Amino acid sequence: MAPSVLGGDLSLTSTGAAQITDTGHVSTWVKTTDPLPCHQGHRPCPDKHHPDLIEVHHRIRSIALWFTGLVTVNTRLVVLEGPAHGAQNGQPDERSGLRWLILDRLLRAEVPVAVLNPTTVKGYIAGNGHAAKADVKRAVAACWPGFGLGGKTDDECDAVACATAGTDWIGWPGPYLDGRRGAGWLKKAQWPEREAVRA
Repeated sequence: MAPSVLGGDLSLTSTGAAQITDTGHVSTWVKTTDPLPCHQGHRPCPDKHHPDLIEVHHRIRSIALWFTGLVTVNTRLVVLEGPAHGAQNGQPDERSGLRWLILDRLLRAEVPVAVLNPTTVKGYIAGNGHAAKADVKRAVAACWPGFGLGGKTDDECDAVACATAGTDWIGWPGPYLDGRRGAGWLKKAQWPEREAVRA
């Protein structure tokens, strides 16, 4: 199996993942789950709809195990979309728990990890840090023609954008070099030490 970069757009309801090899092959996956009921002060809801902590824990753990299960011995780097600071919806506490559980598993396994905030991901792939989801999808499809990425979910396309940034940072050649908009955006990301990444 060829060396690869794994990208992830983490969510409690639709987590996108994408793998790009050093030979330029793109694969994507998405794990979808039902939304959790309202809880923990985000808005009032009856006690009968209050989710059990065990349910939340199970959801976070199952997504983390699924995502980290995509890592292989040939994964050179994992690139995660980081938190959207200032977001007021979407269960930020639980998403943070998911991200940190995944980071814990990856770092314990000594897998190099990079984190890019959403503005950096959008700016890198679409040339605008506030690009709409449709613009990101178009840019991803333009970077990697022939993989049907225009028909993938927004979450898969965000994951491809993350993985593309990782392959670019490593220095792998690829068709994305014709489609990408902003290598300068890579300077805004949180990258591991280069020596930790086997190219």
